[in-house]
Amino acid sequence: MVESDIVELVKLHKELEEFQKKIAARVSLDELLDESFMRTYTFFGFSTVQQFIDACEGLIGIAYSDIDKNDEKFNAYIRDNTSFDNWSEMIGKATMIWAEKQL
Repeated sequence: MVESDIVELVKLHKELEEFQKKIAARVSLDELLDESFMRTYTFFGFSTVQQFIDACEGLIGIAYSDIDKNDEKFNAYIRDNTSFDNWSEMIGKATMIWAEKQL
């Protein structure tokens, strides 16, 4: 692979990340992390994102909109209970699935 190909791949990756952020800002989290997604990608078959969050010790009763998505404890919970390493990765996959359904 030549250097120009690598530069182009990096550019495309950044554009994809920006696209994912735009979708996530316009589409509700319940729509992105719908029952099908939650049952497929969480280890204990949660049907809603709120159920998933409520099962995290220390986050019980806290709305997902109020959680620090960069918090290491929250991301450790995601690593331990999903097939993702962190919140960003989880939302990225959900965004891709949602976008594919819209095509």
